[in-house]
Amino acid sequence: MGKVYFREQKHICGSSYDTAGYMEVDLYRISEKEHKHSTRRKKQNATELAQQCYNASRAKRYHVQLVNTNFKQGDYSVTLTYNDEHLPDPSDHKRADDDWSNYIKRLYRYCRRHDIKRPKWVMATEYVTEQEDGSFVGRHHHHAIIEKTEGLTREILEDLWTDRNGDKLGMCRCDRLEVEHGSVESLVKYINKNKRCDRSWRQSRGLQKPITPKPNDTKWNKKRLEEASTMYIDDKQFWADKYPGYTLERVETKVSDAGYRHTLVIMYRIDGKKGRKR
Repeated sequence: MGKVYFREQKHICGSSYDTAGYMEVDLYRISEKEHKHSTRRKKQNATELAQQCYNASRAKRYHVQLVNTNFKQGDYSVTLTYNDEHLPDPSDHKRADDDWSNYIKRLYRYCRRHDIKRPKWVMATEYVTEQEDGSFVGRHHHHAIIEKTEGLTREILEDLWTDRNGDKLGMCRCDRLEVEHGSVESLVKYINKNKRCDRSWRQSRGLQKPITPKPNDTKWNKKRLEEASTMYIDDKQFWADKYPGYTLERVETKVSDAGYRHTLVIMYRIDGKKGRKR
């Protein structure tokens, strides 16, 4: 059996460690072969790790990281629904997708005419669900997070939810995006809340991906990780010392059937403080 290492992989949701408002850190066992992988292969592993779901009841981590990287307090949280007249047929997912595409095209045209910077966005369409007995549950609707750019108001976003004749497709509710502890995790979890509903996630071009720096395979060993994941799991000072400039939101840890521990540390920036120079 080869030597065992314990990897620290950061997922920085911002431009750099010293300025990002939110960060996730994975701590887990790797083999000697994985330790010797190329830098490119290690970054690929980090991306795969970021995109995986721990289980079906949790939001997709990559969506949380992507939204935290690109959106901030004051941007817009938008919900678009249909009235009975415009509600697509239950199985007509394409029509629902086209309605969103047309909405975004209309928004871009408005921005171009009024010299407004085109906003970034992510969205998820929640479709009607067909049950085993053939009946349908729910109604098609869309959830979106849209960047607030200069001149782009909530009223503009709400008024553009129309068909080609200018008639309202339904209700469009636009609220200020609320960020708690440097994260919009609660909103992304809400969008992923209902397991029975199919969803289609889409995003605008040019979104900044979370930064996944080269992992550190020597900072932790089995004993340190075990102590951190049990004795110090709620110790904010312990984790603040490990990652200067950040404070602990929570630690999630689990042990696989093979007895290997995987710990996820979720942290947010302390206002006005920076990390140590690296």
